[in-house]
Amino acid sequence: MKNASHILASLRQKPSFSKLAHFECIRRIQGLFPPHLQRLVRYGYFHNKILYFVLSHPGAKQEFDNIIASIKAPLKLYTPPECREHLPEDIRAFVTHRIEAAKSEDTGMIRDTEALYTERSEGAFGNEAHHPELHRLIERIREHIHARTDSEPA
Repeated sequence: MKNASHILASLRQKPSFSKLAHFECIRRIQGLFPPHLQRLVRYGYFHNKILYFVLSHPGAKQEFDNIIASIKAPLKLYTPPECREHLPEDIRAFVTHRIEAAKSEDTGMIRDTEALYTERSEGAFGNEAHHPELHRLIERIREHIHARTDSEPA
């Protein structure tokens, strides 16, 4: 009976699942980073034979730039088996500043949060849209503003 690793190994060899081999290579190269830098890597991806790592902190980017030469040199001498067909020509990193969605601690699901600001608009604006669908959309926005405030519809 086959176990999960045998099934994944056979799937990776099929052309329709070639992306699995990409991700395995990315994971293998990321494993060469120091543990504290591995935790600051959000994800990695290939683009035009360049491997990009997206980092979550500017300090991680600075450290990445300091140690990347010591990672590239051994990769050129010894290519891991996972990266034989997908060896990157270059490895780069950048920092993302995207805020992650708040997750509930007990379920791990993204929770709906109520806006913490008051509506400043009173809905007193004209609707000069000629397209009927766009006109209805603007009116729905106006009704939503009136429902959230004490202002009267015009």
